[in-house]
Amino acid sequence: MNLKPMSHQSHMTQDLGHEPEPRRFQMSKAHWGWAGGGAAGLVLAILVAWGRFPLVLAAVSAVALAGIVVLATMSNRPKLMLMFFLNACLLVVAKRDIGGIDFVVLLSMLTALITAFGFAANKRTLNATATLTPGNANFGAVHFSLIGFAVWAIISTLSNSQSLLSLMPWISGITFAILISWTPLSQLPSFASARRAVLAGGAIAVTYDLYLLGTGRALNVGTFNAGRFVGSLGDYELVAEFYGAIILLGLTAIFFDNSRIWRLASGALLVSSFILLLATQSRGPIVILCAVVPMLALTSAFLFRESAGKTLAVVGGLTVAIFASIGTLSTLPLYARLTSIQLDGSIESTLNRASVWDYFTQLPGFVESGLIGNGFDYPYEQIGTFPHSLYLWLLWSGGIVILVFFVLLVSLILCKLLRGIFLRRTASLSAAVIVLYILLDEVKIEAARTSPSVCFLWVVLSLAILASREQREL
Repeated sequence: MNLKPMSHQSHMTQDLGHEPEPRRFQMSKAHWGWAGGGAAGLVLAILVAWGRFPLVLAAVSAVALAGIVVLATMSNRPKLMLMFFLNACLLVVAKRDIGGIDFVVLLSMLTALITAFGFAANKRTLNATATLTPGNANFGAVHFSLIGFAVWAIISTLSNSQSLLSLMPWISGITFAILISWTPLSQLPSFASARRAVLAGGAIAVTYDLYLLGTGRALNVGTFNAGRFVGSLGDYELVAEFYGAIILLGLTAIFFDNSRIWRLASGALLVSSFILLLATQSRGPIVILCAVVPMLALTSAFLFRESAGKTLAVVGGLTVAIFASIGTLSTLPLYARLTSIQLDGSIESTLNRASVWDYFTQLPGFVESGLIGNGFDYPYEQIGTFPHSLYLWLLWSGGIVILVFFVLLVSLILCKLLRGIFLRRTASLSAAVIVLYILLDEVKIEAARTSPSVCFLWVVLSLAILASREQREL
């Protein structure tokens, strides 16, 4: 007969014949959030009634308050999913500046801060959460590179007497990446769920850009590269990079997602993204995809042999479809651009960026950028061109130090993903090919041109950090 020892307090309770003390009501995050939002709404209503506050501004403020309350009461996993979604569909918002502040980036930063405060409310500081999560010991170098990049970007911008507003998309993205790397695994979304959020955001961008393409809008009308589709972002090169990444992301979902519905939806998104990619007439993403997709398929078939048949069938079907439509594709301007590449010629005849790189690297500002750089507010009007390389842009903006931090970050991420691939984790393989694609394409273009493309760059890196911590696919 098993007898449980009774505590001294239990003995006293039984001896005195008292009933257990009823549980006291405690205010939760949701209670505090709704109470605060209700109080603020009441104050707004009183001010409107007194004629001290414009009605339209009060309505906007009320919606913002409701959004903040909803964000504050959500758990951390859906908050992070929301951030993946927001930063993936930013391309559909053409004009979003209010007083020089990008309100979509501001919303992303607000979500990140509320998520961080959620950790503090649970009595888990950011430093504490790192120690609570198994497998986090090796993330010190990643944290160092992320924080170092942010700090040096601020130093560079302030040293050149520039506004910190130019850093908003960068700080927002870095904050997101830090959250993904520091959040306890139990509160993180799975890689597959985050991929679905990004694909859903990409679907919104695809739908809007297909509308623009179908109506003949968003086409380049200048004398240089006329007729190329610039999309809702207004830049055919960055739009092409975005849809190339969506194609790869959709392909990994077709290979590895457990849901048939999501695999079919990813296939439809892949085809739509390919149409938009062709409309941009950009060669770089096409060439990189031709190298990365076979690598993804062969590696997947070798490591995950149980699904090798499906993987090879998908790639084979795509190959047959492309060859079957080669007659139509050969009439497109992109086909002429692809066949104009001379691999056996000089670098100037092979890469049309070579002359721009040569001009840019001889600018006095670039030569004298040193350790601090010229700040993150790029003077396009003065220079007349972009450097056409993220790595040259980082050297210009933050000097050699900022480039070292960035290269260190992506090197650490790729090493962790490579380890995950050897451990046969589909999330690591999926993230690795997308990061590799972005890094290769950024050799000849810079995501730094616009806030949305900066945000999407950090979405890709955050996905990679999530995959490197992944213990499961779903």
